[in-house]
Amino acid sequence: MIAFEYPLNEKSRSYLRFEFLFSQLKMSISFEHGNDTTVFFKALFELLELAERSDIRHDLVKDLRLLSEQMHGWLNYEQVDRQAVTDLIEQIEALVQAVLALPKQLRYFKSNRFLTSLKQRFFIPSGTCNFDLPQFHFWLAGDLEKRQKDAQSWFSHFACLEKALILFLKIKRSQGVVTTQLAKNGFYQAEVENCGFIIVEVDQKQAVYPVISGHKHRYSIRFMSAASETNTQESVSFKQICC
Repeated sequence: MIAFEYPLNEKSRSYLRFEFLFSQLKMSISFEHGNDTTVFFKALFELLELAERSDIRHDLVKDLRLLSEQMHGWLNYEQVDRQAVTDLIEQIEALVQAVLALPKQLRYFKSNRFLTSLKQRFFIPSGTCNFDLPQFHFWLAGDLEKRQKDAQSWFSHFACLEKALILFLKIKRSQGVVTTQLAKNGFYQAEVENCGFIIVEVDQKQAVYPVISGHKHRYSIRFMSAASETNTQESVSFKQICC
C-alpha cells in the first residue's frame, strides 16, 4: 500500500511541511552521502523560514492545549490508564512552554555569521561555489565528526518544535476515522467536518495515484494511471483516513 496525504487547510499544510523538513534533516544529518550536505542545509534554511512565522507557532500551541484538554477528559473514564494519560498531559504542557520560548532559540541563527552568509547565497543558482563561499568549502573539507557535531548543534535549536509537532501528528493520525471507499470511473468526492488532512492508501498493484484537491469542507480525488498519466476509467478501491 502507498499512502498519500493531503491537507485540507493551511495550518495542516504547514504542519505536514514541517514534518517533511524534519525528515529531510534527520536523513541527511550524518553526511554519509555526497548530496547530504545540500539536502541538510536546504531543509535547515527552509525550516528556519517557516519557524519564524509566529502564526504557525501559535496554531501549534493552541492545538496542543486543545489536545491536553481532551486528555484531561479521558481521565474521567474508569478503564483508562491514568498514569499514561497523566504522563502525556505533562509532556504536552512541557512542549507548549518550549514552543512558546522558541523565538529565543531562533535568535541564534541571526547571530551565527557562518550560517547567515550561507543562507543568503544558498538559494541563488550555483551560489555556493567555492569562490562565493570559501569559508563554507573550508568547513566541507574539515573533519566529518566535527561537521556532524555542528549539524546536530544547529538542529537542536528546533528539538522542541520537532517533538511537539511529531507528537501532535502522531495522535491525530491515531485518532483518524478509517473507511474503505470506491472511486467509480477513477473519481471520488466527499464532504467532511473537523478534518485537518486526509490519508489515501492505495494498493500499488492497481498502478494508479491520486490527484487530490479541496478545502476544509469538501474534497475530490481523481485517480491517474501511472502508465499513461491520464485519468483512469477503472473503479479504484482505496482506504481513506480522515484526521
